[in-house]
Amino acid sequence: MSDPLWLADVLRAEGLRVLEHDGWRDRGHGDFADIRGVLCHHTAGGGENDWRIVQYGRPDLPGPLAQLVLERDGTYRVIAAGVCWHAGRGSWPGWPTDNANYHVIGIEAVSRGDGSDWTPVQLDAYKRGCAAILRHLGRDAGDCVAHREYSSEGKIDPAGIDMPAFRLDVQALINRNPGGTTMALEETFVNFRGDTVTLGTAIRYIDEYVCELREQVGGPIPLKGWPQLGDRTLVDAVAAIGAELGIDGFSDVARVQK
Repeated sequence: MSDPLWLADVLRAEGLRVLEHDGWRDRGHGDFADIRGVLCHHTAGGGENDWRIVQYGRPDLPGPLAQLVLERDGTYRVIAAGVCWHAGRGSWPGWPTDNANYHVIGIEAVSRGDGSDWTPVQLDAYKRGCAAILRHLGRDAGDCVAHREYSSEGKIDPAGIDMPAFRLDVQALINRNPGGTTMALEETFVNFRGDTVTLGTAIRYIDEYVCELREQVGGPIPLKGWPQLGDRTLVDAVAAIGAELGIDGFSDVARVQK
């Protein structure tokens, strides 16, 4: 089985924000044998530079240490496509004993490691990311495993997450879109330049463009209105029309200007 070069596209298709680190497709300690699931970790740091340790390693262990880093704001950093040193020794039904690194994708979620600092957006992205990966692999939530559940070396991560409840939520997300997104991402179309591109590539370009705009403006991208709609966005214009007509559920704060 080839390495998971689809990671970024599959996560984006789930509506998640993704940052691709330079060289991630060629980074790793060799190739996967096959991929059977996801192993969930915490970084035990909690800072904005935790990803550096995951990518570059520690004095006692060379990086990369996981394929993905999940930031506290719900952003996924794609670190590597090859095998990473994250699992250690342990076992789980259907996984090779003491050899999971060559068979599972590791997610290092940024956290102090005491279970007290998870953010709602991070936990939501954790579940959605696991669901997207497992759906793509044709696996269910039974292959979404905490490091502490797998490990025979006393690991505690990800601390504070109830994994049976977590897996129930992951399975519900998998079931919500049982057909998956793989084929749609591989479908091609002709863009406005006349180039034939895949949907996955188009999503990546759009995401990169939006990220660049956010950096330029230093925050959320301001929405611009249409002159024909009184400088309103299309959504605001519809809301205003609905309010003017007295339709239940439409906001009455944006009346149509006369």
